[in-house]
Amino acid sequence: MSGTDLLVSGGSVLREGSFARENILCRGGRIAAIGRGLKAPSGVPVLDASGLLVLPGVIDAHVHYRLKLGPSTWNDDTFDTGSAAALTGGVTTVIDYTGQGRGVPLRKGLDDRLAEAQGRMHCDYAFHCVVPSWSALKDPAGQVARLVKEGAPTFKFFSAYAARGLMTGAEELYQALEVSRETGSLVCLHAENGPVIDFLSARPPKAPGACALALTRPPATEWAAAASAAAWAEHTGGELYLVHVSHPLTAAIAAGAVKRGARVYVETCPQYLALDESLLRRRDGHLYSCCPPLRDKASAAGLWRAASGGSVNVVATDSCAFTRARKDAWRGDLSRLPMGLPGTATLLPLVYTLGVKKGKISLARMAELLCSGPARLMGLYPRKGVIRKGSDADFALLDPRASGPVDWRDLGHASDYSPYQGMKLYGFPRHTVLRGKVVMSGGKLLSPSRPGGVYLKRKRL
Repeated sequence: MSGTDLLVSGGSVLREGSFARENILCRGGRIAAIGRGLKAPSGVPVLDASGLLVLPGVIDAHVHYRLKLGPSTWNDDTFDTGSAAALTGGVTTVIDYTGQGRGVPLRKGLDDRLAEAQGRMHCDYAFHCVVPSWSALKDPAGQVARLVKEGAPTFKFFSAYAARGLMTGAEELYQALEVSRETGSLVCLHAENGPVIDFLSARPPKAPGACALALTRPPATEWAAAASAAAWAEHTGGELYLVHVSHPLTAAIAAGAVKRGARVYVETCPQYLALDESLLRRRDGHLYSCCPPLRDKASAAGLWRAASGGSVNVVATDSCAFTRARKDAWRGDLSRLPMGLPGTATLLPLVYTLGVKKGKISLARMAELLCSGPARLMGLYPRKGVIRKGSDADFALLDPRASGPVDWRDLGHASDYSPYQGMKLYGFPRHTVLRGKVVMSGGKLLSPSRPGGVYLKRKRL
């Protein structure tokens, strides 16, 4: 099917927190009407959604495609492969990151990434602006204010990685949160205590294989960094978004700050909900390396409770794909181990299977975590994340009865393995619709040689 006019017919449509069997008329890439008796105007194609759940297109608010790791090295997912995998999994919008050096204007970092991505993205996209050093920027507050007005209102900071020139000091984070209060920008934080991690890494404990990763980055390194940042957010009135939270105590720290009036939000990832640190003990445990590392099963259960109860706001993937060969090259040296897992393609089916099918969250709550929640926080609502008249016609259509084993060959990522290989999952979409165009059916992109994603300017409400 081509064009941006479409009638989605006979599906069970999720909107306003409940399902109803309705038709959706899409015109010019937007939702024109929703109702039971809608018919397709002359010339408008019909997508039969009988027996399918029609969800808003999923938003993966945390991805790394073509992530630069050195002067001439990148991770393995390109903009093309990562965004193709997104559509395979019902993800219609992703938010990646800029990657400029210290002192380089934030606008240049954004422009450089836009030039890299141009014409290569199959899904719609935006970028968080990485701030490797607040104090090294000329007029950082002014740069943030200008980018907010220009449609890039989210900024990434790190409380770790001093050796890579990324670590933000407490006084810098405090200033950024003050600017957040004044401009409406969102401070996104990689919350791990870098100095303690560096100390523990300098005397790595004796542990088999990749187990040393969990021992050098224990949960307390996350709690400590998150608690400090939440305190500054509470004091300044700025908005703080904690990325890839791996432990329920971190979510509880954020929830406590929220109860006192702070604006603190929590993102967790499928790997912390679906996997556990026992995998690191395997001979191939290094294939499961990510930062923060996998935690124990009790932590995963606690994060599910936090997601159900509202103290987790978003589930995103932190997708960062590497091949087996790239991972194998570590040869037992943690400093050489690439950190990251492929994840965008399996985001929806993992949360649907392990959350909804197992009764841990409702379908409506899943849509909040994957669609409307990230849309609201990241400045995409109501254009994205909701099925509503006037919104973009982005949908993931899935058969709630269909299941199958995960096979990395079907996912589209550039990695030659999946951390979820062989898991029986429900929720892989039968069709993905992007701005009124059916772009994926039956696990295959319909126009793989013609990426149709567009850059999204955002405005936080």
